[in-house]
Amino acid sequence: MSRESIQYFGIPIEYELTRKPVKNLNIRISESGTISVSAGLGVPLKEINDFVESRAEWIIRSLAELERYNSLKPDGEIYSGKKLYFLGNQYTAEVIESKEESVEISGAEIIIKSRSADDSEHIKRVYKKWLLKQAEAVFVETTEKMHSVVKEENIPMPQIHIRNMKTRWGSCKPSDKLITLNLQLIKTDIQCIEQVVLHELIHFMEQNHGEKFYKHLEKYMPDWKERKQRLEEKYKDGIF
Repeated sequence: MSRESIQYFGIPIEYELTRKPVKNLNIRISESGTISVSAGLGVPLKEINDFVESRAEWIIRSLAELERYNSLKPDGEIYSGKKLYFLGNQYTAEVIESKEESVEISGAEIIIKSRSADDSEHIKRVYKKWLLKQAEAVFVETTEKMHSVVKEENIPMPQIHIRNMKTRWGSCKPSDKLITLNLQLIKTDIQCIEQVVLHELIHFMEQNHGEKFYKHLEKYMPDWKERKQRLEEKYKDGIF
């Protein structure tokens, strides 16, 4: 499979080309908006591009209709074409009916395979289970990194718990050497995750948000305000 593109009156049209032992050229558009073309093994690329160009108006119209259709769906559902965030990048969901249940990233897509592809709540459970697995590794690695940044403060290495929270990015319990992080953080970029982890680590020294707390925060992360602003404003996809 290769990725090809044409220009139609200044509009770029990208498509995935698959060579097969077939007689005819075929084109389809998936629910996530991916344009796929299949062609015979010996068909020249120019002929294939001409074919795509001949269907350009249909492609543009179909993509516009697909976008309108997806915009009417509830924001809290996962469906093919839904925009999702992971580690600061935006992906397009591709939901596939399958005997197996799995989630993987392929290019610009998050592919979710499930036995119940038409059950949005089940799809969310499959997806959040995958998010949790990714978060476990990323959050521990980030905590170890930020703990080394403040090593001169002799803060104990905390345990990490993960919860799906709607109102808080993190919390801590210094007496139990415990930090709880919001599962939703895994959708943000690493710098945002670092900011939340550092915030909670400093609470091991200063429990209140007083002057001393912010002096420590400024010392170890001068750009924490920019990171926090990004955290609050971006990476929201409605999936909780």
